[in-house]
Amino acid sequence: MIVEGLKLMVVGMTTVLLFLMLMILLIQIAAWLTKNVTARELKAIEDEKELLKQMRKMEKLAAEGDDNDIVVITAAIAAFEAERAAV
Repeated sequence: MIVEGLKLMVVGMTTVLLFLMLMILLIQIAAWLTKNVTARELKAIEDEKELLKQMRKMEKLAAEGDDNDIVVITAAIAAFEAERAAV
């Protein structure tokens, strides 16, 4: 009876081992078949990150440009008020 239990254990463990080896093989085959798609996706993600970085930089420059507009408008109002007070 113990020998039959050991045989069953060996058969079960061998079955599980073979199944896991087959699964690893199939996963590696799937990875090999899709490596070009994965590379394109990674490239697209990197391009998107670069684009977002550039957009943030442009927004920052635009925000700094808004400060210059405010300075010009303030100077124009001050000049107008000074001209109006002189009259």
